[in-house]
Amino acid sequence: MSSLAVTHGQRRRIVAGSLALLVAIVAAVVALGGGDVSAEGDTVPTASFELFDGGTASFADYEGRPLVINFWASWCPACVAELPDVQAVHEARGDEVTFLGLANADRRGAAMALAEDVGLTYTLGDDPDGDLFRALELIAMPSTIFVTADGRIQDVFGGQLDERALVARIDRLLETP
Repeated sequence: MSSLAVTHGQRRRIVAGSLALLVAIVAAVVALGGGDVSAEGDTVPTASFELFDGGTASFADYEGRPLVINFWASWCPACVAELPDVQAVHEARGDEVTFLGLANADRRGAAMALAEDVGLTYTLGDDPDGDLFRALELIAMPSTIFVTADGRIQDVFGGQLDERALVARIDRLLETP
């Protein structure tokens, strides 16, 4: 037996250690709010951001109408995969809810090129240093925030949403009085 061979006992310790690490990771993700983040009920920050088409805006500018805020980046494969679904839902439901896409910690040119390639037609802005992303205590990319007409966060989802899941969350948003 070579010195590199793993004994049955060593293998069991490796498996047990790996399982303990996995349990610790799952516990940390749950504690940190992986998937759904527990910012519900909070109001969105008042900080402003630059719009791709010029000028600045803030989340307060969108009060009075339900708002879907999607944080994405050109360097994020899940974001790139999600954007066509966000655009499709915007086209189908944009008369009921406002869509806002914020490029998070991305180069403006790369983000704008991706937006053009995908054919995004909803309002796009820039969070170049990730300040808004951090202020909202987001941890996953992409992240989507569902805001009631009075500016309260109803739902936050960290991760990629497909068209069906996005529509279901918008339906819940629109049911909110």
